[in-house]
Amino acid sequence: MEKFYFSTIVSDKYLYKLIVMYKTLKHHCDDFHLCILCTDQTSYHILSDLQFENATCFCLHQIQDKDLMKAKTNRTRQEYAWTLKPAMLYYVMKNFSDTAYYAHIDADICFFSNPEKIFNENPSASLYLTDHNNSNKFMDTYDLTGRYNTGFVGCKNDLTALEAVKWWRSRCIEWCYKDPDIKAKLFGDQRYVERWPKNFSNVHIVNTKGANVAVWNIDNYQLSYKNEKVYIDHEVLIFYHFSGLSIYSSKEFNLSWFCGLPNTAVNLIYVPYMKLLSETIENTKKLHPNFSNGFTLKGKISNIHYHKI
Repeated sequence: MEKFYFSTIVSDKYLYKLIVMYKTLKHHCDDFHLCILCTDQTSYHILSDLQFENATCFCLHQIQDKDLMKAKTNRTRQEYAWTLKPAMLYYVMKNFSDTAYYAHIDADICFFSNPEKIFNENPSASLYLTDHNNSNKFMDTYDLTGRYNTGFVGCKNDLTALEAVKWWRSRCIEWCYKDPDIKAKLFGDQRYVERWPKNFSNVHIVNTKGANVAVWNIDNYQLSYKNEKVYIDHEVLIFYHFSGLSIYSSKEFNLSWFCGLPNTAVNLIYVPYMKLLSETIENTKKLHPNFSNGFTLKGKISNIHYHKI
């Protein structure tokens, strides 16, 4: 029995990031199983060839029902991937019951220490949410993207969590789009979970500053490095969410398309991540020389924070 069952969604565009997420999770946590929903055949075949320990790849047809297939017809690829997040998490919760906890993890997350600490804050909680903790420059985005970030959503193996994720799944099938509906408080899959504290019991808002650190809150913290760990103020960094990072090549990256980043964050967090991505890209090329996805063309997005390693 693994203590944790994690789910994630990946396309060929996010393949390199997913591999880094898995490897860093494996490095810091050995008591888990990762269920990877591949939205295309390319990512499924490459990941299956890699034969990761503690991981299983799934195809869309294994979880899609008629409601999901109907939703797919009126959404972009990104919007449908968001729709699939609670659907995949619910599938895992229904089919793999021999575990203590579950969580959805976005593919562009990188682990710097063991995520078990998140659940240890309140082991009896049914649901675990991470606040955006927006810095001043992102304070206005609460009305757009909501209070909580669903790059990580944790659940205990209990009926309350199962019902909450089932409810989330149904809402995302009804509506899950990238353009926010501010009046209705909707944005993709994300703002639905704001209703969890009111609608469901035992919802825990994660306290540690080291969970879901990202471009939207990094300016709040003092970063340091000691004993081979990155610290956010005085707390160990658990995982960083590399939202907005684009890969130009194995050596060139755009760290964020919407704002610059402090040098300490670049040196302590982004450079190690870019090195892992670079290594992953080179290794993947050796095994699958014809695979050319996963990159963004220069000029396609705002080149706010270009970095070459």
